[in-house]
Amino acid sequence: MESQNHYYGHSSALATYAGLDRARHLPGLVQHGWTAVSPLDTHFRDFPAIGTATGPARRSLFVWSHSSRAWDPATADRRSVPIGAPWHYLCARLGPAPTGSGTVILPVHGIATQALRGDHRAVARAWAATEGPATVCLYHVEADDPRVVEAYRSAGHEVVTLGRRTDPAFLGRLHALLTGAGRVVSNRLSTPIVYAASLGIPTAVTGDAMHLAGEDSAGVDRLRERWPEFYDDQAGAAQRRAAAEAETGLAYVREPEELRALLRWDRRHVGPWLDHWLTAPVSRTLTAVRRRSSSATPTAASEGASLGAVAWLRASAAYLPRPLGRAPSDRSEPIRVAATA
Repeated sequence: MESQNHYYGHSSALATYAGLDRARHLPGLVQHGWTAVSPLDTHFRDFPAIGTATGPARRSLFVWSHSSRAWDPATADRRSVPIGAPWHYLCARLGPAPTGSGTVILPVHGIATQALRGDHRAVARAWAATEGPATVCLYHVEADDPRVVEAYRSAGHEVVTLGRRTDPAFLGRLHALLTGAGRVVSNRLSTPIVYAASLGIPTAVTGDAMHLAGEDSAGVDRLRERWPEFYDDQAGAAQRRAAAEAETGLAYVREPEELRALLRWDRRHVGPWLDHWLTAPVSRTLTAVRRRSSSATPTAASEGASLGAVAWLRASAAYLPRPLGRAPSDRSEPIRVAATA
């Protein structure tokens, strides 16, 4: 019902698994990434009525898992339906991948409304010393910054990206990148790490975690405390795989027919289409304006002010609805980032 359902090619992965040739609008919201806290409070916070007793009856919150260590659905104030990560639906279609080689590094990234703070040159050199020359995959925010690209390139790494989050080929590119690797590394426990671990690919979380603007530094420590196996060199791939499968909801993946019925794709419905193009954008805009105008904490106020009105509007425009189009090919190659002059 809203643009975030189609981030990273998730709706396309679900649709092709369900036997459709193009993405469809969904009757609710789909979790669009791994999160160390409840997705109800992060990904779905702009739509607080969905999942409540008095909220829209035909709209649901579709989460990856009810077995994540990040939150307890039994104590949540909203109902949710676990369906497994779209990642697993893509993997099910593509089948087992051959053993990969080399190291792929996916640094933590910022977003348009929350910049990443840290020394990319120092991080790049440190990884070159411990991992050797590797393929570094940058999120589009950092890939668009020539200084960040050069920091990794000058340390001997090859630099690639996966495109914008609105690119339906994003997940297929990520699959090609991760399954082609013999080892996947990041400086934080993050979505690509749990994806790779869920397939039994060796992973490591090493290096300076950096920090996001306005971020509580204690959050990084909580990651290590709650998911120690991803930080422990003695933990084996099987131990990490079990944890990653729980986080990404492998046990909740549905059969194609059940998924079609659950997402109301067994026939056409006009409601989700109207939500996508009209109701959801208006609702999100009103919520965002209220939040920006009533920032109560000094940190929130200063971070919001640092964006400026124009930058804030530009970031908000990223949530505007787009036509869905046909599903992309299942597997696409990462995009090489050209050297800057």
